[in-house]
Amino acid sequence: MGVAGRDLRALFSTNDRSVQAAEAFTNREARWEMVAAALTQHLQHGASPGFDPEDLEAPRSHMLVFHGVGGIGKTTLSRTLEAALADAGRRPTQWGAPGWPADRILPVRIDLARSAGTDFEQIVLTIRAALTKVGRPLPAFDLALRRYWEANHPGEPLEEYLRRGGLGTRFGQALPEQMQSALANVAQALMLPGTVGSLVGQVTGALIGALRERRQTLRALAGCARLADLLKAEADLDALPFYPHPLAWELARLP
Repeated sequence: MGVAGRDLRALFSTNDRSVQAAEAFTNREARWEMVAAALTQHLQHGASPGFDPEDLEAPRSHMLVFHGVGGIGKTTLSRTLEAALADAGRRPTQWGAPGWPADRILPVRIDLARSAGTDFEQIVLTIRAALTKVGRPLPAFDLALRRYWEANHPGEPLEEYLRRGGLGTRFGQALPEQMQSALANVAQALMLPGTVGSLVGQVTGALIGALRERRQTLRALAGCARLADLLKAEADLDALPFYPHPLAWELARLP
């Protein structure tokens, strides 16, 4: 009697409905402890009185590298680390609790494999999209990013790009609204007409002049020492790698 065409999974399955499968992530405690220790040290360094996000020459030591042949679980480990940092309920049971408050960490996992097709522009947008959870504009960075976007993606709304690339689904669609809010707030501080809030070129030109003149109405942005030079530079792909500088400055100012 042949079994051709039979469903072998059904043929050999159990009728005991009490039997259930449970997924466990094991044997990576040492890696978790290494990550937790590194993050703890990094948080302490960022909170120290001597830390200056604008000091570009200070040495950095906040990178961990997990390496090995394909198939040993590097990608699975990174996904599990992201989940554990985002939600304590998703942390494997054998991993101990970290030594910092849950709201101090905002994990963002970015796949840099060639197959993922990730470029630097998408990396910058992914990080900023994740930061929408902060719930406030980051004006120094948002103005620079909006200027870059309008110069390099004419006629392509940022909302559409985020939706098509999946970032809108992953992080929500608050980024364009926060960027527009940043523009409007700067236009108001510069006493520009209300409609100018959507015209990034006019806002940028007026802002550069105001920063050069150290106007008191822009105290919040005047502290970003290189912002005026960054906005004055051509908004092209060569300038984009420097945009994380005002982003780091913005993050250092968050409560």
